[in-house]
Amino acid sequence: MDPIHSIIITLFLFVLTFFNPGANLFTVVQTTLSSGKKAGLTCGYGVVLGDAIYSGLGLFGLVTLMSEFGSLFSLIKILGGLYLFYYAISVFKNRTQLNLSTENTQEKFPTGTYFRRGLIADLSNPQTVLFFVSIFSTTISPATPLWAKVLMWLGIVLASLIWRIILCQTFSLSSVRRTYSRVHKVVGKFVGLVLGALASKLIYQGISELMSKR
Repeated sequence: MDPIHSIIITLFLFVLTFFNPGANLFTVVQTTLSSGKKAGLTCGYGVVLGDAIYSGLGLFGLVTLMSEFGSLFSLIKILGGLYLFYYAISVFKNRTQLNLSTENTQEKFPTGTYFRRGLIADLSNPQTVLFFVSIFSTTISPATPLWAKVLMWLGIVLASLIWRIILCQTFSLSSVRRTYSRVHKVVGKFVGLVLGALASKLIYQGISELMSKR
């Protein structure tokens, strides 16, 4: 496949994943709504770093090493799932009082907490790895030049960053927050259940994989 064609196809398929609601999207949106744009962006930066790490591993041939150390990756799923489950419970309880003024929203946690939340949500998401493995296996060959791989990686990181900024900007608007303030208890329970289900799936997959290796 032509290098330019490979770059375009890879980025197009990556962008399509933005519209598939998952742990990453729910985590960033919920953080923005409950703690403000700055917190949401910080959480989004964590997700972007996770995408950068996994796409880099896939592009430069280290996914093979990850598959060889499957037990370690299974453990990551379990730990990440436990963290997401803890976060899902806090979202489900939904005790946060929203401040409709996005400029004056008081953050309840240190900045590192939001960043870590986004990073863990992405790194513990098996869909992230499966996407990069499946796509790169079809768009990259041994003949693919290094410059093409670098451009793919930069494009993925940039697209991921832009999407998280769009999410945070949209859900930090006063009109959106005002609407959310009227339904946030119901939405919080729904998001909490979704995150809890995703977390339970991660934990189950991780434990099943570890048990099967014994």
